[in-house]
Amino acid sequence: MLMDILGILIGFIGIMLLFSLLITALVHGAQAALQLRFKNMKTVINAFFDHIDILDEPCKTQLADKLNGRSPISLYATALPLDILGNRLKLSSIGKKELIAIVQSIAGMLPEHTAKIEKEIHEHFDTVEEIMSQRFKQWMHQLSIILAFVICFVFQLNCFSLLDKLNQDSLYRQQAMQISQDLNLGDAAEQSQTQIEHNLIALNFAIEPATWYDYYLSLDVSSLFNWLGIIFSSILISLGAPFWFNRLRDVVSLRDKLSSIKK
Repeated sequence: MLMDILGILIGFIGIMLLFSLLITALVHGAQAALQLRFKNMKTVINAFFDHIDILDEPCKTQLADKLNGRSPISLYATALPLDILGNRLKLSSIGKKELIAIVQSIAGMLPEHTAKIEKEIHEHFDTVEEIMSQRFKQWMHQLSIILAFVICFVFQLNCFSLLDKLNQDSLYRQQAMQISQDLNLGDAAEQSQTQIEHNLIALNFAIEPATWYDYYLSLDVSSLFNWLGIIFSSILISLGAPFWFNRLRDVVSLRDKLSSIKK
């Protein structure tokens, strides 16, 4: 009985991990296409300079132009805050030395003003960097929640129905467990979007617009149940791939320990 419950949990966590990986890939693609990291950096740096009283409007304009002139492509190698599993990479999207160099390159600024601004950068750059990081994370979390809801709606991912199916259908549970085992043994971060979609198709997750009306808009209790399931599924998926990957490892480890004790 206990092993069956662990099997259901492993299958459920594996499916949540698959959808979380899909959301992560979509979020990274969206932020790259919209240049969100680059825009975030410019907004925070410009706000920092706006609070320095000695900077006049021509100097601020030059600073903004120099920031705008930086190619977003050149930032990607140093500005990625997290990889697909949440491992921390370099959070800074602009270095302290580079920012000081930009200030020094402004034409028409008095030397004493340049020195004062450099002092401000040295004193407050860590705070500015943290603001950039937290602001970007907030954007990504909001985008993840929105995309998670859209994906759950499109695939009719109802966590309550999913748990019931894993409990009732042993073959489906074994298939979900096998995919979960592959994710646990391999590197989930290396899963391509094609591999993720292939695994979801293997688990009978398909886009069926013809059934959306009856599933979501039928005037009975089942529609309310379906909407609640979609909302809860969106919340669970938005917890992120790192969360589900760690839970998968924990439950698989627990199952292996219990199996060895039983033997």
